[in-house]
Amino acid sequence: RSMLADVQRENNLVEQAITSYQRAMQLYREAGRPLNEANTALAIGHLERQQAHLDRAQDAYHNAQQLYMAQDNVQGLGNVALALGHIELQRGNTARAADYYQQAIAYFERAHETINEADARRGLADMQRLARQFDEAEANYQLALKVYQANRDLFGIVDTLLGLGRVYLDQRRLDESTNLFSEAVKEARPLEYDLGEADGNLGLAELAQLRGRVDQALISAQTALQKYTDKRNALGTANANRLLGEINMRRGQLSYANSTMERALRTYQSIAYSIGQAETIVGLGEIQRRRGLLSTAVQSYDEAQTMAKRLQNELVESRALLGIGEVYRQQGRTVQAGVYYREAQAHMEQLDEAEGVAEAQVRLARLAVFAGRLDEADSYLATADIARSPVGAQVASLKLLVQGQLLLTQGNFAQAEARFSDAHNQAEGQQEPLLAAEALLGLGSTRLSRGDLDAASTTFMEASRQFQL
Repeated sequence: RSMLADVQRENNLVEQAITSYQRAMQLYREAGRPLNEANTALAIGHLERQQAHLDRAQDAYHNAQQLYMAQDNVQGLGNVALALGHIELQRGNTARAADYYQQAIAYFERAHETINEADARRGLADMQRLARQFDEAEANYQLALKVYQANRDLFGIVDTLLGLGRVYLDQRRLDESTNLFSEAVKEARPLEYDLGEADGNLGLAELAQLRGRVDQALISAQTALQKYTDKRNALGTANANRLLGEINMRRGQLSYANSTMERALRTYQSIAYSIGQAETIVGLGEIQRRRGLLSTAVQSYDEAQTMAKRLQNELVESRALLGIGEVYRQQGRTVQAGVYYREAQAHMEQLDEAEGVAEAQVRLARLAVFAGRLDEADSYLATADIARSPVGAQVASLKLLVQGQLLLTQGNFAQAEARFSDAHNQAEGQQEPLLAAEALLGLGSTRLSRGDLDAASTTFMEASRQFQL
């Protein structure tokens, strides 16, 4: 009966496999085989988790845990703790997941199961990375990597390289991250480890997007999506679709970006992956805002903020706050916009996210220009520290635009035109069409203010075409 369940599981006949495992459990119980019964309960838990039936999976794992505990089977207890950690990660309870991974490490250490211990350590490192405890995460990934290398576990090596690549990506150590993702892809190919290769390509796509290489990002993300789809990997498919939505939003293809993001959200919901849901809803809010659906955008941002606060994910919460601030700015509600920008800035400062802090300050400067508080705007712009990096370049384009708006308001037409031109060129280089169009609008306003009507008319026409695109 248990062997039949194994075959059904291999053929993705999940419900039939669960039924067969349940019958096998009953037979093992009648035969007085508690360890076999526990192993079968663990298998049921894995299948229930695969279907996102997290409460049922947790019940099955707890059943297995009691049986392993009665037999003092530390390896089994380690397997249960590892699985419970995965459940809490799906729920977005990263602190609770980290506790379970630490328990798993302790159990596997007692059982002298070095590979399993490395797996649990890698899970703990994932949680530390999400909590932005980068030094601790890097140390645990390195410990896991040494074990995998010593035991020639090539799949474990690939997974750990991917984890380290994510740490460096989050720290904006882009060159180091690129090297690790590239190495992971290279190591995964001869193993025919398609999911590892897909994860590496997805990381390379995110890096290309950060560097402003949007076409390259699109190709890498599509490559990853195809492999995830071929392997029927729901989480990977959702991650790739979300990134494709962000890339196409940046390219100005808002309808396509919206449908791709919605597809990602449905997949995240089907597998009960809360962190992905929050990130995607923020992206949908941004698309809706750019399409002029401001009320809908606020609802999306509010939903994402509430979810991110529950998940204690300050980075996603900060993005939602900035988005709400942008909606209020577009509605002319500058006081409310300022409140949200400042709250986002405070979160970014706690996270030590320099680019995020700078973006909030530049947006506050823009509000001050609109309100006629020019000294305040100048102060915000002077404070906004734009890092000399590809990531900082994205915020730098916005800063140039706001500097142009300030100079135009002050009547410094020549300097304003230079800033708007620089903003336009830089935004085009970063493939930011909306920002480039706004820079053209500022350029047209400057030419109109200095009395160059023909040039102003031509520039406004070009800006209009850009906004329509």
